[in-house]
Amino acid sequence: MNRTESIAQPLQPAAPVRFDWAIYGDATLAGLSLLIPFPFVDSLFERFFRRRMIGAIAARRRFPLSPSIIALVNNRRSFWSLLGGCLLFPFVILFELIVSLSRKLLYFLTIKRAIDALNYYWQRAFLLDYLLQRGYLNSPTRAAVAIDAMEKLLEKVGVSPLNRLARQIVTGPWRALRTLWHVQQGQKDRSIDQTRATMAQSWASFSDYLQTLAQRYEEELAAMLPITSSR
Repeated sequence: MNRTESIAQPLQPAAPVRFDWAIYGDATLAGLSLLIPFPFVDSLFERFFRRRMIGAIAARRRFPLSPSIIALVNNRRSFWSLLGGCLLFPFVILFELIVSLSRKLLYFLTIKRAIDALNYYWQRAFLLDYLLQRGYLNSPTRAAVAIDAMEKLLEKVGVSPLNRLARQIVTGPWRALRTLWHVQQGQKDRSIDQTRATMAQSWASFSDYLQTLAQRYEEELAAMLPITSSR
């Protein structure tokens, strides 16, 4: 079976769009991590929840994923890219510190960044769930192309109707560090419960948009197939 056939074979349609905290919880927490008012701490929490997304979604769908496919989804870097990062590390630290401190002083920039991040991570979680349901992550060969198509689409998607919901969550009172620490430790938190309820009440209104996003993904994937088959 060639590379194109492994992607393009007929598959069952994905399930209708429904809200499920097990699918979107880590995506929400990754976006809200950017509200933490401490340099580098926000990035650490964001990375933690971002990398946890695919495992949580796969567990919810009872779909076992191999470490190689999880690494593809999380875009694990090679040794050489890590080495390059180490050489540039002092400059990166200085830049991040300046930007982060400026962002905390101008809190409205932090709010906007968190809204944009929620918009991004919710769509990423939806697409990861879609890929699982469509069978695109069944093998490393198929997954590599499917994930590449997802990343390309997410680069193109800007403001979406989901920004409206993100504003409702971000602009409310949020003690980000304490809340996210509770979640990381497996403890309950009232802010999370409120966020979950708000999302559950509103999610159905975004069904049409998410279905359109799935269609756009299929178009992005189809456009890549001639490229992958010629490699």
